Amino acid sequence: MQIKSQTHKFFSTVKKNLYNSNLNLVKNNDKILTYSEAKEKVSKIIYKLKKIKKKKIAIFSDKCANYYVSVLAVLFSGNVWVQISPSMPHNRIKQICKIADIKYGIYDESFGNKKQVNKLKLNIYDLKKILRNNKKLEIRIPDVDVKDTSMIFFTSGSTGVPKGVEISYENFTSCLFHQFKNLKYRKNKEIFSDYHDVSFVMSLVVIFPAIYLNCTISPLVEMNDKMFPVEHLKSNKITVLITVPSFILYLKEHLKKKIKLNNLILCGENFPSNILKLVQSKFKINNLFNLYGSTETSPWAFFYNFKKKDTALIKKYGQVPIGKPFNNINIRFENDNELLINGKIISKGYFKNKKINKEKFIYIKNKKFYRTGDIIKKEKDVYFCIGRTDTQVKLRGYRVDTTEVESHIKKIKEINYAFCFLNEKTKDPFLVLVIITDKKSINENLVTNHLKKYVPNYMIPKKIILMKRIKFNKNGKVDKIYYRNKF
Repeated sequence: MQIKSQTHKFFSTVKKNLYNSNLNLVKNNDKILTYSEAKEKVSKIIYKLKKIKKKKIAIFSDKCANYYVSVLAVLFSGNVWVQISPSMPHNRIKQICKIADIKYGIYDESFGNKKQVNKLKLNIYDLKKILRNNKKLEIRIPDVDVKDTSMIFFTSGSTGVPKGVEISYENFTSCLFHQFKNLKYRKNKEIFSDYHDVSFVMSLVVIFPAIYLNCTISPLVEMNDKMFPVEHLKSNKITVLITVPSFILYLKEHLKKKIKLNNLILCGENFPSNILKLVQSKFKINNLFNLYGSTETSPWAFFYNFKKKDTALIKKYGQVPIGKPFNNINIRFENDNELLINGKIISKGYFKNKKINKEKFIYIKNKKFYRTGDIIKKEKDVYFCIGRTDTQVKLRGYRVDTTEVESHIKKIKEINYAFCFLNEKTKDPFLVLVIITDKKSINENLVTNHLKKYVPNYMIPKKIILMKRIKFNKNGKVDKIYYRNKF
């Protein structure tokens, strides 16, 4: 069955760009890959994959020009993309390959450690050898159904059993067209960049909008760029930065002059009001967006375009709202306002995991809904994410939402970040509050007295830890696992 609708439009437009555009697809400082050069590479990879159809193909690559052409080649060849990051422990990679029953892989030298890849006993295609060959196939729109799986994204953690989310062609292209309609991208003009691990699902909202709109991607590849991203953003003239709010705290240390952007898009975690103030003081931007979603929603379902008139409301909640759902997305609430989402963006579910699928994906009047686990509150015409079902803890008979404690603390402008959790290592569990601040004026008494104005005594953390620096994980988020283990 030939694909139709938005999915067909996506592939036909991308193909047209690859064949007709002279613009840069990838630009990383002085390293450039044009659309026409990318077309040649995609054609060579497709030739190598010509006998493989609807199979799962692992891409062993870090961010680089060959990463993007490999993704395009796998999808245009009608196969299933599974991303493997060099930051993943080898045992986790083995688990993913076993769970997904992967037989084929594409290896790029940016991944490194080829000996470990060879130990996986897959049919590995070396990109260097493929691209050295002159054999090519014309790029054609793949013969697949919109409901077919296009990619499987595994959770980015390093512990526990990996969960792979199956994303169909319809899923990711539906999300894609919501972005075009609402995020004010400029065709042929934008230069996209991001700061996250290559296996993070946010890759979807960088790669596909950029290529569809005939724009440029500028990944942070070199270690120096990752350590000092401000220089990369300036020298490559980034116009669209997509990242998590926590990463703005990392940028803060290196920002001396304001960075100019067309779009700053923050997503992946709550967007606290103190980071909003930092954005306003350190960036000169045309559009500031907060996007909400998850891997299971391919990956965005709600969007919010910042407006000054909402400043008082943001101050009240201590965070920026997630806004409104995209058009044609249905929402409903259950229990204590847990958000359920229905629509074409809702993924097929977790690969070969019936137990979790039954818990997280439910049918109501023959419509498939995803249980987000997020507690949502609406005020005026926007929604706020005020907590999660898994951040609600029991403390001496009381139910406490740790995110509520965090939101009140983040109202103190001298505090860069706050993270609250229940320490269950002792016989008498207690709340721990980790605060990141570089101001000497912040102390435990000030924090405690501030919280007493907003929450009952049982919600005031027994242990308060003040730190100057944040430890980030590979996706630019605050490394909460590190803090839980440390304290």
